[in-house]
Amino acid sequence: MPTPHEFKSEAELIEMLRHGKTLATAEAFFAVHSPDVRDVVITGVTGNTFRAFRNLPVRPSITFRDWAISYVQKTISVLSDVATESAYSSYVHKATLSLCEEWHRLTGSEMGYGRGAKLFNLVLKKFACLRTLSADQKRTLIALQHVPLDSYTIIGLRSVAPELSIPKNATMKYVETPAQYATFQRKISAIANKAGVPAIYYDILAWDMGH
Repeated sequence: MPTPHEFKSEAELIEMLRHGKTLATAEAFFAVHSPDVRDVVITGVTGNTFRAFRNLPVRPSITFRDWAISYVQKTISVLSDVATESAYSSYVHKATLSLCEEWHRLTGSEMGYGRGAKLFNLVLKKFACLRTLSADQKRTLIALQHVPLDSYTIIGLRSVAPELSIPKNATMKYVETPAQYATFQRKISAIANKAGVPAIYYDILAWDMGH
């Protein structure tokens, strides 16, 4: 796997977020339509992501995908109509708690808030590609999306946000609480706002373009 890129400064990160290559990569990602929720989940969270979960009594990929497909299908009307940052954040939080609870029930182990939120945010990133969404719904969801927090998006902020005290070897497990998660999302959103792009473009830059 490529080494996570640590951005040197906020100014560098803003410049790279604004770069034509970043904008083009994001446009290309969201231009690929998904026909249904099952496709959203399966293509949104690929097999490599589940390598972090070992020695479980069930297959982590199947466990997560079964939960995610069911959860999104049950709440699709809520998600499709969400229009504010607070409503979107509440949706992500409730979903993450549901995932952590189901994971513990089926595996007997703790998912962890950071890992749960990361996996679900990958689904939501791809959900904006759902073919049945209107152009306005898609635009709103892209604008509201949170960044999946993993080694690439977390370590990328080490020099940009020293107040977050990010270690060199941070992974998605580094984020342990809803409050810590919210702090990261606010920081990324503030930088993205300065760049004039949605926060999810940081994930496009740090993850998609880094692979």
